[in-house]
Amino acid sequence: MAAQWWSDDDKLLAALGDALREADAVPRGVIEAGKAAFAWRDIDAELATLAHDSAREESRGLAATRSELAPLRYLTFTSMKLTLELEITSGALLGQVVPPGPGEVEVLMTADPVVTTTINEVGYFAIHPIPSGPFRLLCHFPAGADLLTGWITP
Repeated sequence: MAAQWWSDDDKLLAALGDALREADAVPRGVIEAGKAAFAWRDIDAELATLAHDSAREESRGLAATRSELAPLRYLTFTSMKLTLELEITSGALLGQVVPPGPGEVEVLMTADPVVTTTINEVGYFAIHPIPSGPFRLLCHFPAGADLLTGWITP
């Protein structure tokens, strides 16, 4: 009987196809465990508080004297050790870390891959183009005082 099974190419290909499909099917629990582990990668980062958002001022009518909305948006995030000032323009996301110092910033987005750029010695960085959907920033510094912003919608 085994000799007939191996001699039938259709049965062999069907058995190989079943084996490949089983190998590709990752159990749901494994996928959820992987996502949970990834979510904890920035647990040591200090969550920064949104202290200022120029879009909130405009929505409250504080910019009512202007005939049109400014193409710039300013945000300030604060933590115990650092302040992160952001400017969202039509083509770039500009940032300044206070007190200044070198580091690296990751742009974390819901669907797109992580974008990484350098923070120079005066604490400045630029990201071109701005993310098209919600994002958050994770800043890494040599001293280990990492900072994580809340979600920002451009």
